[in-house]
Amino acid sequence: MEATTRHTGAFLMRTPDALFTPERFDAESRQMADATERFVREQVAPYVKRLEHGEPAQMREILIDAAMLGLLGIDIPPEFGGLGLPKPTSALITEKTALQPSFAVSHAVHTSVGSLPLLLFGTEAQQRHYLPKLTAGEYIGAYALTEPDAGSDALAGRTRAERHGDSYRITGNKIWITNAGFADLFVTFAKVDGERFTAFLVERAPGLRVEREEHKLGLHGSSTCRVVYEGVVVPAANRLGDEGEGAYVALYTLNLGRFKIGAAALGIAKEAWRIGRDYARERTQFGRPIIEYPLMWRKLAWGATLMHAVESATYRLADDLEQAFRAEGTDRQQVWRAAAAEYAAECALLKVASTEALHQIVDDALQIHGGYGYSEEYPIAALYRDTRVNRIYEGTNEINRLNLVERLEYALRKGLWTPQPTGAPATDTVEATLQTLRGLCSDALRGLAPHPEPPQAMVEPLADALIALYLLDSAHARAQQTQQPAHQAMVALYHEHVRRQLAGWSADLSPLVGRAPITVEAQPLAPLYEGVWEALQ
Repeated sequence: MEATTRHTGAFLMRTPDALFTPERFDAESRQMADATERFVREQVAPYVKRLEHGEPAQMREILIDAAMLGLLGIDIPPEFGGLGLPKPTSALITEKTALQPSFAVSHAVHTSVGSLPLLLFGTEAQQRHYLPKLTAGEYIGAYALTEPDAGSDALAGRTRAERHGDSYRITGNKIWITNAGFADLFVTFAKVDGERFTAFLVERAPGLRVEREEHKLGLHGSSTCRVVYEGVVVPAANRLGDEGEGAYVALYTLNLGRFKIGAAALGIAKEAWRIGRDYARERTQFGRPIIEYPLMWRKLAWGATLMHAVESATYRLADDLEQAFRAEGTDRQQVWRAAAAEYAAECALLKVASTEALHQIVDDALQIHGGYGYSEEYPIAALYRDTRVNRIYEGTNEINRLNLVERLEYALRKGLWTPQPTGAPATDTVEATLQTLRGLCSDALRGLAPHPEPPQAMVEPLADALIALYLLDSAHARAQQTQQPAHQAMVALYHEHVRRQLAGWSADLSPLVGRAPITVEAQPLAPLYEGVWEALQ
């Protein structure tokens, strides 16, 4: 691929000549994914009821069992006891862990935000001491960032760290801390002397008090607690990065965490879609299986289409991240930091796209169940509850829309991507629609330049147009590579949905771009739904 296709914002310039797709996974990657799925279905699922009824500490034992398969070190290099998997394979494994959401979130916190700060910012001594313990399950990790008055505005946290000789004393409160009930190591953020936002590696010790489990809407099998720091003494050697670098530790790690949420959301969506399809096949009304009724199978056709688009985008980004992590450089850790920062916009984009697609798919699967979907005796009810938080944690989708727009605007100012000349708007082909979207998004991003902060009324339509561009571009490029009829049918259906929304986005963004809204003549959807459904049979 040309270099121009391998940087943040490149999708605003052109479609890549080729991209990584799930069809390219080798046998070893597929075997690892199959083994992970068997582990989740056979060794995690049987414990769900116990986990959800007051035994969250059982999750620690499950995570230790997962470590025996290497699942706690999928992104950690072999010299620290991990597998060091390529990012596409890591995403595939994450898909499979997501089949049980409580396990998925516990696993994800441990393996991403609970471990990756050490990889990106830890000293050699810190890495050699902690990473082998984390990959082996000897230590379980947690990530303590959020505070009662510092959620989306995480840097407003009030937890303090005061230096006393060779140690710090940390005082404050953290909330919504996953794995807190049984974690051994807390990546903790505090302000040194109330000013310099800094990260620390805090072991469970006297002065660190974990309060009761939160009563959550979903994810009842995971541990989520408030953590109180009552003058916890932390050696200066456990500071992660320099004083004042905490924002970088938090944000670079969250970028990768958002990518992982995208992969997990895709895995849960596939499970919810399967549950909905299987029920629709089994349930008979008016003498026919309900899957034969268009109002039912159209939901499944649209869900499959959304999954195709999100899956195509997920593995495109996974491969881009992999290339960035493997870039040449004398300082490997510096390369990794740069890679974690490079695709911040695309990671935010994927997090929003995947979790909102998941919401639609789970909601439709529950609707297919009718009244039974509202019963806890059917698995879709728990899945519906468990997935709602995906649009909230690791940056709400509102914050991630802002991040997406702000990071692409920043990249434009730095010359990291260049708006391409666009002709008259057209949407008669996928290629024409992509070019029209590129023009609209590029002009809107340039129109934001005079604004110190992006007007939030403009952020949502611009972010949604950017998401549609990235997903349609990825799905279309994949379909062009595979030439599979189902892929082509799903691109056609997704394209028409994008076309219809394009008119609205351009109307909302017309004050930024300085031209009249684009007009789009809608095409009939019925034959496109039929094309997808026939191709899926």
